[in-house]
Amino acid sequence: MKFVIESEADGSVGFTVVGADGQVLATGTPCPDKGSALAVVGELMHGLGDACVEDRTEAGAGPVAGTRTEIGDDMSDIGRSGIPPV
Repeated sequence: MKFVIESEADGSVGFTVVGADGQVLATGTPCPDKGSALAVVGELMHGLGDACVEDRTEAGAGPVAGTRTEIGDDMSDIGRSGIPPV
């Protein structure tokens, strides 16, 4: 399972929870910025444990097709707060 965050056309940042089989399990409400979206994802990750984050945003840009940055499945790349750096 992973969280996919993407920039929306209106400048907000949305996220979806995707299962291991690629099926969308949930869609979050858009957040005003990437930091807010990551904070919500960080809170949700505490309950889900082994989920990773796929970041499809790029600072100051709209949606970026085909660009992916994954944080390790074991979450070791995130840091102690549980929220990836912005």
